[in-house]
Amino acid sequence: MSTLTAKPPRKRNDYLPTSDPLDFEVRDAMTPGVVSITETASIHQAYRALVAHGVHSILVMGRNDGKPLGWVTARGLLGRVTKRDDICSVGAAITHPPACIQPSATVREAVIALQQPGISQLLVATRPDVLPEGVLSDLDVIAAASG
Repeated sequence: MSTLTAKPPRKRNDYLPTSDPLDFEVRDAMTPGVVSITETASIHQAYRALVAHGVHSILVMGRNDGKPLGWVTARGLLGRVTKRDDICSVGAAITHPPACIQPSATVREAVIALQQPGISQLLVATRPDVLPEGVLSDLDVIAAASG
């Protein structure tokens, strides 16, 4: 099934440490928590998790080692909506690889990473093999910059 760390409402500009939003740390702009699902979950379970948590993507985790395998996105699942895909595992529907960024990295560094092909969001973690603190997407960067 999926796990979730609740996303509390936040006012981004209440804690921005500098006047240039690209110079503050990723941890100040990220969305806390990560919605995740095991690679053996069904496509139908992924649909339910996307809707229940109001997100556009879910991190797929390895069943045996708990490591991030990649992202399954709502857009990536659109082609499967009309098919009876309940027996297919969500691991087969991964559309983007996981990419990680340090919580102390600057948003400027994150912008460069987000512009790389195939990268739509960044896991925020001290190391790729530890549980992420949150996610940084292009929308998080835009929200911080508009502030």
